[in-house]
Amino acid sequence: MLERLIEELLQDESLTRGLSEQEAQELLTWLIGLLEEDTDEREGRLVQRLGRRLARLAERHRVPVEELIELVELAWGEEEPAPPGTEPRLQA
Repeated sequence: MLERLIEELLQDESLTRGLSEQEAQELLTWLIGLLEEDTDEREGRLVQRLGRRLARLAERHRVPVEELIELVELAWGEEEPAPPGTEPRLQA
């Protein structure tokens, strides 16, 4: 079932219409990661709908897909926001 859902994502042109090659790759990679977390048929359809909406928002409002993904993850509570005025530190 997972393979079929991924194949449907990859064939859905509405997911990448209007996006740059890099943005399309970022979106598809993220959506496939979501599918791999939960392969339920219903959830798979919701992931596909989410991808279409993010692609439309990115195209219409010229917002980078990466920023939209970060907003979704923040809303889901997957990332802690950085305190105002601080920058993330790079570690070796």
